Amino acid sequence: MIELNDIEIDEDGELSASTSLPGGREIAVLFALDDDAAPVEASEMQRIAEAALTRLTEAELDRIDGEVASELAVAIGEDAGADVDDAAVAAELELQGAIVTPEAVLVLVYEAPTLYPDMVVYCQLDDELEIVELSASQTEDDDEGGDADASASSS
Repeated sequence: MIELNDIEIDEDGELSASTSLPGGREIAVLFALDDDAAPVEASEMQRIAEAALTRLTEAELDRIDGEVASELAVAIGEDAGADVDDAAVAAELELQGAIVTPEAVLVLVYEAPTLYPDMVVYCQLDDELEIVELSASQTEDDDEGGDADASASSS
């Protein structure tokens, strides 16, 4: 079972924490509420987040990492007009965090500093841990803001 550490509740009532995932992956966790969502008790946010993250075995994480790297390599290759090696993308891709919603939707957050400087890659998963959507957005501390689509939704 995955356990959250360093749990904090911010002024918006959202939980943030850290945890260790299988394979020695240390990540930040955010339990994100919609602006119009009803408040959720801290213990319930923790329970939902831990249950969602517990489904991520080392094998599942390795598979997801590989699929993210492959999809990003295709997107980067299309932008550059050349083939990009999946292994090169995978070598740079780092799982930094996870976002969990009250509905237990799980979004993994990756960084690839050379390939996507000042950006994060979001990977939304479905109930079977298959990729639903993969996108890249500029980090919050970047003044320009805005979104850049890294790849189309997966099927």
